[in-house]
Amino acid sequence: MNKDDIDNFYKDVEANEDSKSDARVAFVIIIVAVIASIFWVSGQ
Repeated sequence: MNKDDIDNFYKDVEANEDSKSDARVAFVIIIVAVIASIFWVSGQ
């Protein structure tokens, strides 16, 4: 991705606040699940 692609991506995301917040929530849930599974596996 070059700088123009990144700028366009962020403009598209900011154009729709609902999908932006939904995507952020989903992203946080996925990150938390991955971290929790890593800790759980490493604790076995």
